[in-house]
Amino acid sequence: MFLTVLVFLLVDEGSAPLTAVQLLWVNMIMDTLGALALATEPPNNELMKRTPVGRKGNFISNVMWRNIMGQAIYQFLVIWYLQAEGKWLFGIEGDNSDLVLNTIIFNCFVFCQVIWKWFLHLFLCF
Repeated sequence: MFLTVLVFLLVDEGSAPLTAVQLLWVNMIMDTLGALALATEPPNNELMKRTPVGRKGNFISNVMWRNIMGQAIYQFLVIWYLQAEGKWLFGIEGDNSDLVLNTIIFNCFVFCQVIWKWFLHLFLCF
């Protein structure tokens, strides 16, 4: 989904919304949050007793698809709105307004990840 947003913004605006360093930060954040989710899961004896998933079995459950699509739609709408109306929303003007807006979009992308993880943990992981 992240790649889809980047391609859409590249075609729409004519330039990449994130720099190479920002993309590296995104990669680090995504990997770190996933690793923390796996590392903080409590040990469960029942997990080892489950039968393996076959070749034709579903690896991603319906709940996982719901969470993936929810995150994708939520993040797409926030970043799309910021790209379209961000300068007006934050009152950004001047020569470096595109740079400032791209920085805000990057920070919003990071916060979207953190807020969504918190939301899932708080409301959906029971």
